[in-house]
Amino acid sequence: MTRIHLQIIRNISVTFLLTCLVILAILAIGQLTQLLKQVASGQLPLPVVLQLLGLALPTLLVTVLPLAFFFAVYLVFNNLYRSNEMVAIRSTGTGLTGLLPAVAVVAGVVFCLELGLALIWAPAAQRTLQSESERLANVAAEAMLQPGSFTSLSGGRVIYVGSAIGKNTHRYHEIFLSIAQGAQSDMATAAYGEIKPGDDGALSLVLIDGQRYLGQPGQNGFKVLSFARYRVMLGNSAINGSNQAGGISWTNASLTQLVDHFSGLDRRYAVTELQWRLIWPIALPLLALLAIPLAYSEPRGGGRAAGMLLGVLFLLAINNVLIYIKEHMMAGKMPLFPGFLWVVLGIALIAFYTFLRRSRDLGLLPVLFSQSAHETR
Repeated sequence: MTRIHLQIIRNISVTFLLTCLVILAILAIGQLTQLLKQVASGQLPLPVVLQLLGLALPTLLVTVLPLAFFFAVYLVFNNLYRSNEMVAIRSTGTGLTGLLPAVAVVAGVVFCLELGLALIWAPAAQRTLQSESERLANVAAEAMLQPGSFTSLSGGRVIYVGSAIGKNTHRYHEIFLSIAQGAQSDMATAAYGEIKPGDDGALSLVLIDGQRYLGQPGQNGFKVLSFARYRVMLGNSAINGSNQAGGISWTNASLTQLVDHFSGLDRRYAVTELQWRLIWPIALPLLALLAIPLAYSEPRGGGRAAGMLLGVLFLLAINNVLIYIKEHMMAGKMPLFPGFLWVVLGIALIAFYTFLRRSRDLGLLPVLFSQSAHETR
């Protein structure tokens, strides 16, 4: 390692950390806004906001690290071009290819961190976040039921519970329920009820030995039904149905769970989720390679935003393509192989092609387009 390599490693590392903090802060503000909305609506207590935000950070970092590393490599090499340092470096006989080992050192560290986040830490944090969110939602839902008072719930539901049966109990006397369904009326009464968790973790109030009144008394269609048990949901499940298939939340599934389902009926979900987690760690060094030719700038040329804008548009396009492929693979509309592999090959082809042309002092466009542009002039 020469002094040039050490300086590039230092610059990329510092720029990467600063860029990572900036992007993470922007995304964390959006996450914090969502949590504060839940606090304002009474779904979450204020003291746990920072705890939930901390649990969401590993998932945010999975997205932040590739972006931050791309921008770090771009900014460092752009500064080398604009300050004429690249000319001095090349005068020593070191070209762009000779600088790749310095980039590879930082890329290796970021790759290992991204891989650990995508495969282990982020899913584990999501499972903890889901469990904690369910617990807090259950506490908030149960706290809404105050003996001797009416409680309004979502969906036009109103619940009244009488006195509690004993101390530290979840049973109540004299239950009344009213559900607004347009012009229809749906009411129920029960001698007593109890709060129980559902299969999805959400709490529900179970009315026992009661009657249900459908319609308006004295009008056609009015019915009185007796029931032994009638369940009313108090809150919504914390599990997002869009991330759930086959009875498993694949976004939060551990690596062991994914491997165990490789040969079962849910094989396409497990394989798709594993490929999705591996795609950005694999693409990370390729994005760094792409950032180097995009960073080229004349010492007295224009601003540095052109190459960065092109890179951002490329990343957005790749992300949209990956989401499209994931949805179709999950639905069984696309084969599991090659899956995301052809996207990685496409990124690699573009990255190597542009890097080789820049290392030979050629433009990013093919010779055919360059000649056409020259003839037009």
